[in-house]
Amino acid sequence: MQKQKTMRKCYLVEYNLLEYRYSLDLQKRIRSKKEDNSEFANFLLVLQHNPIFTIGKKGSREDILATNEILEEEEIDIIEVRRGGEVTYHGPGQLVGYFHLNLIKLNMSVDQFVWSMEETLIELLKEYKIEGWRKEGYPGVWVDFQGRKWKLAAIGARASKRITSHGLALNVNTNMDHFRLIIPCGITEYEPISMEQVLGKSLDIKEIYEKFERSFEKTFNLKLEKITENQLEEMIKRDD
Repeated sequence: MQKQKTMRKCYLVEYNLLEYRYSLDLQKRIRSKKEDNSEFANFLLVLQHNPIFTIGKKGSREDILATNEILEEEEIDIIEVRRGGEVTYHGPGQLVGYFHLNLIKLNMSVDQFVWSMEETLIELLKEYKIEGWRKEGYPGVWVDFQGRKWKLAAIGARASKRITSHGLALNVNTNMDHFRLIIPCGITEYEPISMEQVLGKSLDIKEIYEKFERSFEKTFNLKLEKITENQLEEMIKRDD
């Protein structure tokens, strides 16, 4: 009998609401460790953010339509980041997944990585009887609703030296009014939508976390091992 191949391990860290600027510093430190040591662990961070508009490498301040007064009133921050894509929104009620993987060790191309992120979400949505699909030239996950095409999830990952960071954002119970203040991902002909709008009801985001994590394990063939925020910090600081 052939032995079943053991799944590689990936550490999972869950957060409720993680301040965006702190998350950038955290990701930078994880990335530095992975660049210095190819054996350093893989991580999946699952979280929600404070309200913020992020400008990727292809974006500009012109993609943000709101005045500074409106941004202050809505308590929305702005920051430029070193990820792919243009301008997007993060906020409470949106599942964010940050992938810190060594693609060389996983024998995975960058294209396969992007496909797998999308597939993780497509499989998750099936559990809610939502049919998600890919649109060529538009990374992310799309749905048909009320006779129109909508963007349900955004992909904005970085994969330099085949080491990944950043990742994806799935609109669950997100405040979709905030998307009207930007040109999301540079797309004007299609609008973003949330699972709450598609299903007509609010969802338990912690349940979404769990289903997302199970879908990740299946799609990436990685076994998640949950650790605390403090344990992650200790792993990063070790051997510094």
